[in-house]
Amino acid sequence: MMSDELVGEKILTSTSPKAVGSTDAGKEAEAEAAPPAQPPQLFLTMNGEIYSLERFQEDFVHVSVNKVDFLNDLDVSKLYHCDGLVLCVATDKKKDKDKKEEPKLVLWNPYLCQTRWIEPREEFNRNNRFAIGYSSSDDGSDSQRNHKILRFGPGDEPDKMGFEIYDIKCNTWRVLEVVINNPVWWIGYNQGGVSVKGNAYFLAHHLIDGLYGYQRDEIFLLSFDFTQETFGPRLSLPFHDSFDGFSGDCMFLSNFLRRGDDEQLAVLFGGYESGFFEIWVTLTVDPNRASWSKFLRMDPGPFSTYGFQLCTPLSGGSFFVDEDNKVAVLFELFNHKPVHKAFVFGQDCRRFKSSVDLGEALILENRCPFTNRVSMAARPPLVCSSPYRPSLVQVIQPPLVHKRKRKRMSPSDQRKRIV
Repeated sequence: MMSDELVGEKILTSTSPKAVGSTDAGKEAEAEAAPPAQPPQLFLTMNGEIYSLERFQEDFVHVSVNKVDFLNDLDVSKLYHCDGLVLCVATDKKKDKDKKEEPKLVLWNPYLCQTRWIEPREEFNRNNRFAIGYSSSDDGSDSQRNHKILRFGPGDEPDKMGFEIYDIKCNTWRVLEVVINNPVWWIGYNQGGVSVKGNAYFLAHHLIDGLYGYQRDEIFLLSFDFTQETFGPRLSLPFHDSFDGFSGDCMFLSNFLRRGDDEQLAVLFGGYESGFFEIWVTLTVDPNRASWSKFLRMDPGPFSTYGFQLCTPLSGGSFFVDEDNKVAVLFELFNHKPVHKAFVFGQDCRRFKSSVDLGEALILENRCPFTNRVSMAARPPLVCSSPYRPSLVQVIQPPLVHKRKRKRMSPSDQRKRIV
């Protein structure tokens, strides 16, 4: 069980982002050496701040929870991880009820202690969803990866979606006309993109005709290919026929590493009302196809017997899979205290193994992205999927653009110009 003294400590030196950049000599030295092996480490958000989970064993009982000394003046809501880069979505901590809240994007390499603020093309808003990935060269070499950020949300017209992509190397946003104003499917506000092998994956929705004239919510897997800069075909989920989005079932995506370096996708389905949940993992996955294998199924009856609920996305649902140790760890907001908790389930025994208190859940201001209304409530912990892997990908600052000052004309010059 975690000791109280660990909460609030600074993260390890290797991931404390005190330095925004490094010297040229330091960059050359870093580029020549591969990053050393690090103990398993996960990033997650709790109470609007970034924490690191370290030194956890296969049972997840002995775990160190450390606060990251980073973005302390902001309210961090989401983290996206790809290729050693972490994209942070945050807002100002102090909420102004009369002012529109605009998210801020920060790109972070924890290993190199480098950060970069991402400015919008026009403006960000609370309805925006993001994903991070990279385009690959024909030879597939790591050195030729071009990292990019996908942003999408409500467009200029009602019921229309707008899509933009940010090229990190070129420091430019571009509108993606190929997918703009797609009326066929939509991606929920709580569904961020999960990166696997440079591509982003989403749970997308589509309404289809059901019995007696009612429409039914169909959910499928959708990928975004950062090389082609387009969405792929609809991919079936393994429990497609048993999912009913109106019965209270939840569905969440995550990624994990197989045998240390093979990125794969995991999906969780189920909920309190159904009395069970399943986790499936991909055997192979790319933007055009996915094959699945069931990792575990839990039929515990009432989840409340050990405090686990999985009743709504607002209570939690983020998770990660450790295939080597045959466990899945789910993160939730335990409302009775309230506290943030991690629940460990075993694949072999198909049962609940243990739970860990991660710290107190604070009551914070929350702004509804649709009505702009501010309310007070605790938030669930959101884990950044698979364990962080150190990366030498440089977060280089964009060149400063100096605006040319207009030379002030003297009165005599002004008269000459008029003549």
